[in-house]
Amino acid sequence: MPNHANEECRAVQVARAFFQAATKLSEDNEDILPQEDGADQKLSVFHLFSELFPEYANDKDRDGTSGKNGLMRLQFNKIGYEMYEKEQSRRVPAVRAKPGNPGYGFRRARWRNTIDQGEDRRVCESVLRGLGVSQERIDRIRKRVSDFREEWDTVRRPSRPAGPG
Repeated sequence: MPNHANEECRAVQVARAFFQAATKLSEDNEDILPQEDGADQKLSVFHLFSELFPEYANDKDRDGTSGKNGLMRLQFNKIGYEMYEKEQSRRVPAVRAKPGNPGYGFRRARWRNTIDQGEDRRVCESVLRGLGVSQERIDRIRKRVSDFREEWDTVRRPSRPAGPG
């Protein structure tokens, strides 16, 4: 955690704002976002946060770019669980577990559609602008959230995979 209360508050503010700007509550019970990265894919919410806001993330997997006083994954995920329920599921990666073992994720959370004109994009831009983020950085963030959204939708596992055919 940061050494100064102001830094701690700012890291927590940025993390909360990131969740609000980049994710949303879904009506679909099948939607879930991973709290951890898989062995072969880095698609967790924290991974993207630490990439986009390295000054506020203490990510042991990133060399030299993370903020030493930033939030660790556990602290970041706790902020996410204030907004979304925690769910154990085989649809998300599990840390240090055999394939097929359940991991944990943010239940009914999904990435916002930050590219197309609409409410998701407006919310994303408004929240980030409220943090004082430049338009150039907002555009970069919107693009990366969109990339993550597409990749996660491609690889996420359904709760009832097709059986033998």
